[in-house]
Amino acid sequence: MRILLLMCAFLLIGAPNAHAGAWAVTYVDPVPSIQPSVTHTVGYWVLQHGTHPFAGNLDKTGLRFRDGTNERVFVGVRLGEPAHYAVTFSLPAGTYEVFGVQGIFPDHPLGTLTVPGTLLIKPVDPQMVQGTVDGPSPWQEIAPPLPTTAVSAAPEPAAAVEPSGKPLPVWIAGLVVAGAAGVFLLLRKRLRPAARR
Repeated sequence: MRILLLMCAFLLIGAPNAHAGAWAVTYVDPVPSIQPSVTHTVGYWVLQHGTHPFAGNLDKTGLRFRDGTNERVFVGVRLGEPAHYAVTFSLPAGTYEVFGVQGIFPDHPLGTLTVPGTLLIKPVDPQMVQGTVDGPSPWQEIAPPLPTTAVSAAPEPAAAVEPSGKPLPVWIAGLVVAGAAGVFLLLRKRLRPAARR
């Protein structure tokens, strides 16, 4: 029984932090009018918690365009500034959902692009922008669209990225563990008399 209580306590204490730090925000540089079948280059920033460059290797970043069931991913290249990338793409006429591909972080909607036309940016969820850049700024003259003080509101234009999948609510996880422990205890009681014979 003590083991069951310890397992439930562990779940209650540890579960809320399971996805801590597992998101980023993509900020898109100003986007020109996009014409069909013309090559365009767009800059973007991938910032952990919406405020700072990720300390590790992000791997592949870029933009994903979805038109119904068709998808096209264009991989970006790193620019000189930390967390700054550029992507080159060409699309036929149509309306596309646009997603920021953020390497190890899940990609999420940036907005909607109509070709010919412009990218309508989805406002960033303020809860996805947390903290400040500690120490000196990692950027010089070219920097992402962030305020210089603590971030309290979402800068525009941007799109938020949330962790993929929703974690299991703690109370459900606790019930699963309690159920498994109950089955274990029942089996243990049934097997003990047979072992004594």
